Amino acid sequence: MTHKDFIDKMNEARVETNLLTDEYWATYSDPSTWQFWYLIALLIIPLVALYLLLNRKRFFEILFYGYTAHVLYTYLDAYMSRYGYWEHPYMILPQYPFTLSINASLLPVVYLLLYQFCTDRGRNFHLWLLGVSAVVGIGFIELHRQMGIFFLYEEINVFQLHESLLNFYMFVGNYILASIAYWFTKLFIYIKHHTHARI
Repeated sequence: MTHKDFIDKMNEARVETNLLTDEYWATYSDPSTWQFWYLIALLIIPLVALYLLLNRKRFFEILFYGYTAHVLYTYLDAYMSRYGYWEHPYMILPQYPFTLSINASLLPVVYLLLYQFCTDRGRNFHLWLLGVSAVVGIGFIELHRQMGIFFLYEEINVFQLHESLLNFYMFVGNYILASIAYWFTKLFIYIKHHTHARI
């Protein structure tokens, strides 16, 4: 198969997948379903909370942390979904089959408000992060698994954990991604202060 043949075949498969996703959304995930409205709530409520609770004196720093978390969660979700480690059977829009409400709103807002809380009050971010990541990665994910909003496949089980402990991976992943966003934000603050000092 030539280079062009491969590209054409991949494009054809993408178009077919998109059509299948559109049909699935119209049948199982459109505005006539409670799951659609649940995902809308998970999109809007955290953004309202962010508007009300954001420390506007540190606007850019806090939102930079949240944006970094959003990007990391979106990339991880895209990879894990593409390779069959997990699946989100419901979506707000078929054009965005990943969990827009969770990756773009809920998780970034939860973690950026934690970042804001800890840095405003001088609390140990990583210690608090353990608790929040456990609630999100174990409790919230398990709730979504029970509701059928999220499927976590056995392929992710590289350590051969008991099936009920698969959420442990989610806890660890949430902790690592939120930590990376933290240190990335601190790096940019450091660069900003040192660049400003030289000007």
